Amino acid sequence: MGFGEDQQSFLRYCQVERRLSPHTKRSYGQTLDQYAAYCQTTHLDPYDVESARRYLYALYEADAKTTTVSQKVSCLKQFGKFIARENGGEPLFHGLTSPKRRKSLPTFAVPSEVEQLLHAAAAEEDPFMRARDVAIVEMLYGTGMRVAELCGMDLASYDKALAFVHVVGKGKKERYIPLGKYAMEALDRYLLVRQAHTSAEETALFLGQNGNRVTTDQIRYVMKRLRKRGGLQKPLTPHSLRHSFATDLLERGADLRAVQELLGHESLSTTGRYTHVSTERLRAVYQATHPRK
Repeated sequence: MGFGEDQQSFLRYCQVERRLSPHTKRSYGQTLDQYAAYCQTTHLDPYDVESARRYLYALYEADAKTTTVSQKVSCLKQFGKFIARENGGEPLFHGLTSPKRRKSLPTFAVPSEVEQLLHAAAAEEDPFMRARDVAIVEMLYGTGMRVAELCGMDLASYDKALAFVHVVGKGKKERYIPLGKYAMEALDRYLLVRQAHTSAEETALFLGQNGNRVTTDQIRYVMKRLRKRGGLQKPLTPHSLRHSFATDLLERGADLRAVQELLGHESLSTTGRYTHVSTERLRAVYQATHPRK
């Protein structure tokens, strides 16, 4: 088998056995396509770790972001493990190391900035877009769900009687998230206009303008448009609203483990990142107001 066949086998393994998200599978496919093209252009053996090192060095030379290089290292190492599993021997790219990543606090929106996003969404002229975009912001901020989880929800995911939504997260792990008053009201308003925008067979909860299931890229574009219309300079993304959800809960005394469950985090240490955000905000308030700072 050649590299292309091994790549396709690996991607099928990622989808069927590892049950990785479509986004991760697509990212792995793009990385391996780029790596194969680089090796073909430079006449290098794609199964040689030195070829992989030269590929990564080329990325550094092109000023690729540290996060980008880390993602590609992870992909190559996972591919190498798969080849070793199929053919025996040591993993191909075991010796690759990821660049050190600078620790940075997550970007989040304060409540007033969320209101600006909501006002921008409510100013939409089209009734469908207005109701949908308000509901998207309320759901992301009100539940802390990932953007892929929001896109993956179906009509049946919303339990109005119990005020919960059912989402499928990373690794196909399921969880239920309670809904607040504003998120439910926004969702109900959206559902009134949704039915006239698509066929009866469409099961997706959130739709694009074409009447099909909305994509993660479309949601990111919605946030970019609302941010611009609302006059916000901060680079807020759908994930920023997830950070805001966690930060606001913790600042109001929520238990860290409860927030972990709501976010669907595997590790408590991941959720613990948000305590740093809260600490920084408290420090800013202290330095701005305490007479003996």
